[in-house]
Amino acid sequence: MSQISKLAGVCGWPIHHSLSPLLHNYWLRETGIKGVYIPFALRPDEALRAFRSLKQTSISGVNVTLPLKEIAYEAADEVTDDAEKLGVANCLYKRGGKLVAHNTDLEGFAAPLLSQMGANELSGATVLIIGAGGAAKAVIGALLSLAVPEIRITNRTDDKAAALADIVNLPSFYAVPWAERNQSLRSADIIVNASAAGMKGMPELDIDLDGALDSAFIYDLIYTPRNTGLLKQAKARKLRHLGGLEMLIAQARPSFKLFYGRPAPRDSDPTEALLHALKTGVR
Repeated sequence: MSQISKLAGVCGWPIHHSLSPLLHNYWLRETGIKGVYIPFALRPDEALRAFRSLKQTSISGVNVTLPLKEIAYEAADEVTDDAEKLGVANCLYKRGGKLVAHNTDLEGFAAPLLSQMGANELSGATVLIIGAGGAAKAVIGALLSLAVPEIRITNRTDDKAAALADIVNLPSFYAVPWAERNQSLRSADIIVNASAAGMKGMPELDIDLDGALDSAFIYDLIYTPRNTGLLKQAKARKLRHLGGLEMLIAQARPSFKLFYGRPAPRDSDPTEALLHALKTGVR
């Protein structure tokens, strides 16, 4: 009798752009696990019912992308500490007959950053975050856990940045008006784009790195396109930088273990396969 495949996937609306199926199926082939990982296009008005029905299916779990992360959190029977910190979930899995909401974005953001900057450097850094949505919340949570001493947030809508600063309610975390963003980045050690600006089909991020510190580190969470306008500026200035592909891989690793019961292989790098997919458009 053949072994039953372990089934997992990713939910979103739309979902055709996601590289998660390519990434997870790459790891499944490398590990020899008899499993599959597929995309599920899920309308927001049907998401709550669909997520709650996971317990009656053979699906071991799903990743969740925009705009369904808050609904996934609501659908769960239990939430992990990382999901509770953010109030959103990018991962749902089954445990003991219950549906558990988790968020791997904290780990996904921090791991690539720590590979480029040591904890000592981070402990003295000033960070400017651009954006005030779910991705920004994950960045904030990760930076607070890393004991970064000063965090600033700016957003095209000033009220959203101010509201997030009020929620965090720490003197070392504060909002910067959008009109002052370029002035603020002049004293920032790390600049993080956690907004959708610069993504394929979206306007470029309206940020000028000409005034950035020569030692500044630029981290753009977007991976489509691979070479965003912000990263082009960083390269022109010869600034240290990271793109969103590294975060995509890092946040997928804990999900893979939850879904398939084994860690993703560390000695097999999926980056080239993902870059080929970005270049050709073939998922």
